[in-house]
Amino acid sequence: MRWTKSENVIWEELDGGALLIDTKSGSRWTLSAAAAATWKLCDGKRTLGEMAEVLCQKRAIIAEFCAQFEVLGLLKGQDVVCAAPIVFSSANSSPFSFQSAGIGSSPRRRPSPRGNSGPG
Repeated sequence: MRWTKSENVIWEELDGGALLIDTKSGSRWTLSAAAAATWKLCDGKRTLGEMAEVLCQKRAIIAEFCAQFEVLGLLKGQDVVCAAPIVFSSANSSPFSFQSAGIGSSPRRRPSPRGNSGPG
């Protein structure tokens, strides 16, 4: 499998990790350093095996991370011939972590003549 970033996702590196923003939904995610390194390698040119070799990680861990991001709509997978099956682990021993950073916009009230600081 080869993975590419979705066109609707913008991202920026932050202190070794990264921040991803889905421009369609406004959802945001913060990535750990290991997850950010994987994200950067999702260019559609590398296979899971090549990514695992660059990151010195097990293929299954990278596949699980990429599959989760595909479900979220952040990555797209392209099938390639796979030499060995991928086994997903239910154990939470992955160094790759990410968390939702919430929605980008919040409900807003119309400003009153006194601004937004008055009772609502």
